[in-house]
Amino acid sequence: MKEKELYTVLVADDEEELCQAVCRLIPWEELGFRLLGGAGNGLDALQLVEQLQPDLLLTDIQMPFISGTSLARQVRELQPLIQVAFLSGYDDFEYAQAAIDSQVIAYLLKPISMEDLAAALRDIHAKMEEKFQYLYAAGSGEGELPLAVASLLLDSFAELPEEEALHAALSELGLVVTAPYRLVVLASHIRGQTGQAAAQTVDKVLRRTYSCCSLRSGSRVLTLVVSEDRFQRLGPALDELLQVLRRLLDPACTIGVSRQFDRFDQCHAACREAVDAQRFSAGDGIRHFGNTPTTERARYRAPEESSAELERLMHGPGRAPLERYLSAALDGAGGDMEILQLIVMARGILCASLDAAEVDLLFERCGLLSPFSAGLDTDALRRRTWDLCLSGYELLARKKQGGVGQLCAQAIRMIEQSYMDEGLSLQSVSEQLHVSPNYLSANMKKYAGDTFINLLIKKRMEAALSLIRAENVKIADVARLCGYGDQHYFSFCFKKYYGISPGKMRRGGKEEAGGETP
Repeated sequence: MKEKELYTVLVADDEEELCQAVCRLIPWEELGFRLLGGAGNGLDALQLVEQLQPDLLLTDIQMPFISGTSLARQVRELQPLIQVAFLSGYDDFEYAQAAIDSQVIAYLLKPISMEDLAAALRDIHAKMEEKFQYLYAAGSGEGELPLAVASLLLDSFAELPEEEALHAALSELGLVVTAPYRLVVLASHIRGQTGQAAAQTVDKVLRRTYSCCSLRSGSRVLTLVVSEDRFQRLGPALDELLQVLRRLLDPACTIGVSRQFDRFDQCHAACREAVDAQRFSAGDGIRHFGNTPTTERARYRAPEESSAELERLMHGPGRAPLERYLSAALDGAGGDMEILQLIVMARGILCASLDAAEVDLLFERCGLLSPFSAGLDTDALRRRTWDLCLSGYELLARKKQGGVGQLCAQAIRMIEQSYMDEGLSLQSVSEQLHVSPNYLSANMKKYAGDTFINLLIKKRMEAALSLIRAENVKIADVARLCGYGDQHYFSFCFKKYYGISPGKMRRGGKEEAGGETP
């Protein structure tokens, strides 16, 4: 089996011999898996899930520090697509069944032989394959567009039928509308996937949480979503959708989300909002229209087909593709009017993501403020347009990094200020910052170079070391002051981090401690 076809797996069990035996003796690749490693407790397992993002977690239920049931809940918040299988003793098997919902892919009873475990893993692999095949059945055909939804989203002149008739037509498409309701539109960009099968994949994922209906439009899937709870669960649902789409269809998939609205005659405008948000996502996953101001864009809107490529390149990851595009566009321009059209396109793109004052200042610096270069010869106009687009690219890149940077810097400040709070976690910080744990974790690794959990442990261990060296502070108090309610748990983490117990450290067993993230 090829590497890319293997599901990744992490094993967690506090019985060290069993964990090592499972990791060493199971023929993982023959069974369709690639082993990422093992963990001896729930804390280590949670750290490794955040770091390695496995497809399957095979975990014991009764473990130190974080139980298997709590671990299953936390890893799903972190990675909605992960599958969890339990290793359970007879004594806690009934408890496990009651405590965990039906999303657990298997319960395996201890004691278990390696032969039986291998057979169970083969069944788990088949179930995972079945899940993914259900989500995207390749070759299922184009299908028919849901015309009622297509009219609402794509036709700005659509005449809506009476409310009752409209609700009946939508219910035939799986969209159940019950007052009071709220609506959003999603735009999912999936390269090379234009069939209705991709739209069906979106529906299969989202319908676990919301009533919805999707249709294809070029390389995008447009989705009308109905909610009775003002979309309180939309964040986790979108996280799971993005993971599914990126795994099955397109690793670069992005999703745009419109503002919430409550009238069906606003569907077309919301669809445009979702598409605009998606186009300006710049590869960073999910973007809501509220984070993409477009108040001025209508004043400078260029033909969509002409501006789409420039938009993509000005928000892209490198300058070289934009420079090649500009070189061809400016050298091939037949006169000033074509260059002015490029300037209009650039202004529309910039106004969609920047404040009007920032755009005006950029135009002024490039000598294009009033009225777009009156009196300039063609060569000067080309040079200034080149400078405008590349300077705009740099400004957009800094703006994007600044938004993510501010979010991660705020999370780091919360670690610095609240590390002594035992309840501080990736989940609690994500809730306070109004983002999903998955999104915050991914960006923390990019911004700070490490996972949230590792950064929190690093801060707590540094504080603990300082307190340990102050001999008048009891070790139990050190644990409490560093966010550990259990002294044994604290001692375990301290020794894992520094290679020496807190007591020996205090007695001078090590002059200088160099940390190692557990």
